[in-house]
Amino acid sequence: MAPKTSRFQRAAEAGQLSIFDAIENYTATKEEIIDQCARPVETREIASEAEDCIEIAAAIKRSIRESCLSREQVCDALNAYWGRTEERHLQGHCQKPLSYEMFNHYLSKPVDYPIKAYFLFAIHRVTQSLEPARAIVAAEGAEVASKEDIAMMALGKLDKNITEMQQLRRQLKKTGM
Repeated sequence: MAPKTSRFQRAAEAGQLSIFDAIENYTATKEEIIDQCARPVETREIASEAEDCIEIAAAIKRSIRESCLSREQVCDALNAYWGRTEERHLQGHCQKPLSYEMFNHYLSKPVDYPIKAYFLFAIHRVTQSLEPARAIVAAEGAEVASKEDIAMMALGKLDKNITEMQQLRRQLKKTGM
């Protein structure tokens, strides 16, 4: 009578340890990714305020270009977003409407006229572009993920998990485990 062997031993003898190799490979990859996330971000050299102002203005210009809107249309849309009208301003309900000339100064002379940070919220909404946010987070070595990007990543993870489970199930059926 042959001695009893464990399922693991039988799988090893049958050359079916690929499932265990896959788990080990997954674990090693996961640890590598976690290590990369734990490393300090390489920061850029000391920048000047002028460089930062220019970078933000350039990102806003890219977002306007991508939107296929003119600067005037974006300026009007910003005022509409905040509900800024001359009438509401005179009644004390809002700030003075942003003029096209001032908006143009923000984009053409960003060092002399740095754009206010809260404008970025409205610019993101009006242009439907995350370019200004990308410029800001890129300085920290990060990236912006849109809602669509996040959904696609989640679907990809789900598909991968389903595929792995199906493969494991097939292998377990073959080995009689």
